[in-house]
Amino acid sequence: MKNRIHDNPVLQNRIDFKELCEETNGTRTVAEITLKDRGRIPLHYHFEFSEYYEVLEGELKMQVGKEIKTLHKGDYLLIPVKTVHRYFNESGDDVKFKVVIQPGNIGYQLLVSVLNGLARDRKVNKQGLPVNWLVRGYLSVASGSNVPGFLSWLQPLLNWLYKLAIKRKVDKQLLAKYYM
Repeated sequence: MKNRIHDNPVLQNRIDFKELCEETNGTRTVAEITLKDRGRIPLHYHFEFSEYYEVLEGELKMQVGKEIKTLHKGDYLLIPVKTVHRYFNESGDDVKFKVVIQPGNIGYQLLVSVLNGLARDRKVNKQGLPVNWLVRGYLSVASGSNVPGFLSWLQPLLNWLYKLAIKRKVDKQLLAKYYM
């Protein structure tokens, strides 16, 4: 990974990787995230890893399923595998929190690095998603992030786009520019 610290001007977050998957023999990926007021990540879920969140400073809102929880400094929350979730900040101030991904997931690291690079290059929409659908499909599948609910019909399309992106070597271009 080129850098451990990644700023995303669209999602309004900073992610600082403290431990990479490859440094922990795959047991975990650890990052500290600073999320500005009105920053957010959309609803999603993972088949391959759980996420542990701990608030270090400020107030973080977490939606788990249909329930919204407010976490303060010292509060923590475990998001099990296959659990629909998102996080967002409505506090008026920055919030800083730690996320531990278990087992470690290089796809998550890839998602953060590439998505933040695309955001800096203005190649994402207002929601922070890549405007190029091949890139969107590739990142979604490579990161192990899945679309829940009504939009879940998109997942087969994203899976197909992932394969097409690899066939067209879009993955190699993204990795060379934003990750390696």
